[in-house]
This record gives sequence, structure tokens and C-alpha cells, in this order.
Amino acid sequence: MANYTDSVQAAANYKLKEMMLKPEFKVKPSAALGIFLKNTEFLVPASEREAQWNQKPSDSTTVTVKTLNKQSTTNASARAAAHTGSINDSSTANASYTIYAQKFKYSIKEADKDIFSLGEHIAAQYRSAFIDWHERVETALVASLDTNKSQAVVSTSPASGSWDSTNYLFGVAAANEDYYFQHLQMFMKEQYYSGQFDVLNSIGAAIKMAQITNQGAGNATNLQWQDMGLTPHTSTGITLDSGYQYQSFMIPQGTIGILPWIPKLNRQGFGNIFSNGGMYSTMLDPLGSGLTFAVHQYATAADNATPAETQDIDIQVEISCDLAPFYAPETTSNANPVFLCGLLT
Repeated sequence: MANYTDSVQAAANYKLKEMMLKPEFKVKPSAALGIFLKNTEFLVPASEREAQWNQKPSDSTTVTVKTLNKQSTTNASARAAAHTGSINDSSTANASYTIYAQKFKYSIKEADKDIFSLGEHIAAQYRSAFIDWHERVETALVASLDTNKSQAVVSTSPASGSWDSTNYLFGVAAANEDYYFQHLQMFMKEQYYSGQFDVLNSIGAAIKMAQITNQGAGNATNLQWQDMGLTPHTSTGITLDSGYQYQSFMIPQGTIGILPWIPKLNRQGFGNIFSNGGMYSTMLDPLGSGLTFAVHQYATAADNATPAETQDIDIQVEISCDLAPFYAPETTSNANPVFLCGLLT
């Protein structure tokens, strides 16, 4: 179907109810985005003004994050009155923003001869745009996790499994499948991380975790204790590395986050769709992420073909939101709190 031509009035038409439309408007799970968003409270703002969207005034502004470094101290085996040491240092990391925008248009006359109202047309187009936005962002964030996974470990010979120093992967032997998640937690402990973890699972790992967690004492051996401290998330976008049955990103909670941003003119609201330059406004994500999107709309005169009309008006629409994933910085070269782990074949 192109441009609603199939829904122009004919002898008799029916419309599907909302439930029947759900397969067409299905949404790729936004598991990675959810993990980044739940950990966004990682900055201490310089002022309440900065806390309210103003971390940068324009698209071109660079945003820096300041952090204190772990200090190198000097060993000593005896006390001294005139002991000496070194002064600590701090670091600066830049937040890298990417603009994610989706565009579409509608005609104000396109529903004049249609079984669907103009409001139904526009609602379907907005929903389509947000579905595409989420799918695009989810793919980008899974890729970001993979690109930024730690290349450094405390030991290249962990007792909990094997470390691939070429591809930067932690592997659990296939014979230890039933204790996969315990091996992951012990590996993170060997990296000096403990406490709560978000674990982003591929489909196979999610199946295994659900079996362990939900079957509980019904397992031949009760394996449910392994899920302590793990918050599971399932991704359909993890591409398995060669030699692995399934994989998981292990993420210590509070060590990653994301900075969303939209332009000031949208936040304030400006203009009119039919005025020069169009209208700048905002919209809450209808798919429930909690993000606020910039919306820009403007009108142009158009002679449209069926199903719209001549002497028509097209409304061009763009939704957008800038995102900057951020990882807890470390002075150790190529170190990162995120580790990619998997069950070996």
C-alpha cells in the first residue's frame, strides 16, 4: 500500500480495531535504551538550571564531564615525620551526542475521501515514526555497548572462566552452563565489581535465565540462587560472536547512563505550522520511554495525486531527540565497567 490509496472510499469498507492493528505496529524491545535511561542519575548538576534540560544551549555546544582520578600512593613500611606523597589529579570526558530524527508528511485533504479520518492518519504516522526511532536507537545502543566493552581485565587468566584478549570476551565453558550466571558474577568480582548488575541477555541467555529463575526448586538442582543481584533484560539485537551459544553484557548498576537533549526553541515553543519557519514544539514519547522529543512542522502548498487533492497543503513533520551515551570513565587504558560475556560452544 502506498500513501493510503487502498483506503479511499469504494463500495464498502471496514476498519480494523486496535487489537488487529497491533501486529502491523509492533515495537522492537528497547532493552538497551531502558538500561541507559534507568541509570541517568549519574551527574551532579552545577545548578538547577542545568538540571532542567540546559546541559547545552545549542546543537554545536560541547558538554564535558569532570571526574576525580584514583590516586597513585606510595608504599611505606615505616612511619616518618617528614613523609612525602604526590598530589591527585582529575580528568575531563566529553559527552558525544547523536541526533536521531524521523521525518514524514501528511496532507490536510488526504482523508476527504477516505474511510480513515485525518486524525487516524496522523496518529498512525506518528506511531510509525516513533517505532522506527526506537528500533534505530536500540541498534545503535547495543552497538555502543559492544564498541565500548572493556578491553582490560585485572587478570588475563580469571579463575571463573577464560578471557579472550583479542576480541575482549569472557567465556564460560559449555560444561558449566547451569552455573553460567554465577560464573559471570564471579568474573565481575574478579574485576573488583560487586553489588547489583544489569545483565543484557541475548535470546538464548534470556531463555536460560528464565528457566533458572522461574523454575526455582523445580530444577533437578535448585539453581535459582544465581539470580541474586542480577536485573535481567532481553535484547533481540545482540549478534553472537563466533564460538558462543549465547551472550550477555554485564553492567554494574550506576556505571552507565545517557544524556537526552532537545533544542531550547522546542522546549519553549515557538511559531505556527502555517507561518514562515513553521512550529517548534515538544511531545512525550508515546511508546513510554519517558523521553521528550522535539517536533518541528511546517506547511507547503501542493497539488497532490490520489488519495489527496489539488490545491492541497502538505504538512512536513520531524520528530527528534539527541542522545549521548556515557560510561563511567577510568584512567586505566581501555578499561570500562561493561563486559561482554558468553557461553562457549
